[in-house]
Amino acid sequence: MDFREHQDRAKRNSRIIWFLYVLLLSISSLLIGWTFVVGLNLAELYQPGYEQYSFWQKFSASNSRAFNSEQIQILLSFSAIAFIVQSLTTAFGFFKKSDGHKVAIAFNARRLDEDSAHSLAEKQALNIVAEQALAASVPTPSLYLIPEQGINAFAAGKSHKNAIVAITEGALNTFSRTELSGVIAHEIGHIVNQDIKLNIQISAFVFGFTALFFLARFIFYNAIYNRRMDGRAKLVMFAMAAVIAIIGALTVWMGRILQAAMSRQREYLADASAVQFTRYPDGLVQAFEVLENGGKSTKMENPSSKEYAHAMMFGIGGELFATHPPLRERIARIQNQK
Repeated sequence: MDFREHQDRAKRNSRIIWFLYVLLLSISSLLIGWTFVVGLNLAELYQPGYEQYSFWQKFSASNSRAFNSEQIQILLSFSAIAFIVQSLTTAFGFFKKSDGHKVAIAFNARRLDEDSAHSLAEKQALNIVAEQALAASVPTPSLYLIPEQGINAFAAGKSHKNAIVAITEGALNTFSRTELSGVIAHEIGHIVNQDIKLNIQISAFVFGFTALFFLARFIFYNAIYNRRMDGRAKLVMFAMAAVIAIIGALTVWMGRILQAAMSRQREYLADASAVQFTRYPDGLVQAFEVLENGGKSTKMENPSSKEYAHAMMFGIGGELFATHPPLRERIARIQNQK
């Protein structure tokens, strides 16, 4: 398998992700600007003196006015504000999720080192992390142990220097040394391929779109508690809030599809990297077969697991969009590398 070709493909996919995100952000911002301007025009047309016109006549007139020379600047201004607000929310989401150690702590994980590793299995896991990091030519990431019986693992952190690898107690107690080597090599593959940074970016993108829900709620409550506003104008405000909430739901939905599609491809890439580092494809294959044939659960109870489902090595179940390829397909791809 040509790993350099995989790397080039991953970089192309990353650029596509950025383009699609900016496109989706721009479209949603323009829709928000349109909603505000049309809503304000409708509110004006519901004042006394326009009773003889039907709703559709008012709506058509509001649309026409929104794109005339007088109001197009207002529409673009509202759109720019919506773009900035969503971008700032995205930036907040990026920095919130960029510290791998904080992500591990969110799972109540315990950091393992030479002093805190008590059992033979824990010391063995530390040795494997050091071995695979050396094989991958990256700094040895910190290892965290998650108090969960579900079998899973993930890598987190925005750079090689502050990256961490976390495994569950279920994975530590279930896998043999060879199998665990494949699993940890897979996670280090994510670090080498900068998947964890990409995961943070995609999560932040989706998080940025949630700003529209807060905007919709603000408009809704402002209409409820504004005593100076006419009842019909309040109905227009409620409609604006509903439209913005729908736009928010659609952008989050599309963002999740984007997130899931990219996650599946990066899992294949990390599997290939694990084979490259361990030089033993059967280790990872055997780990997959333990789950495929043994009926072991990958589900995690911690509430944070849903937010980071795309970063897990195995799907945790109950996801609307699959962030991981089927194990059988992953096994087939690895075996084709022989």
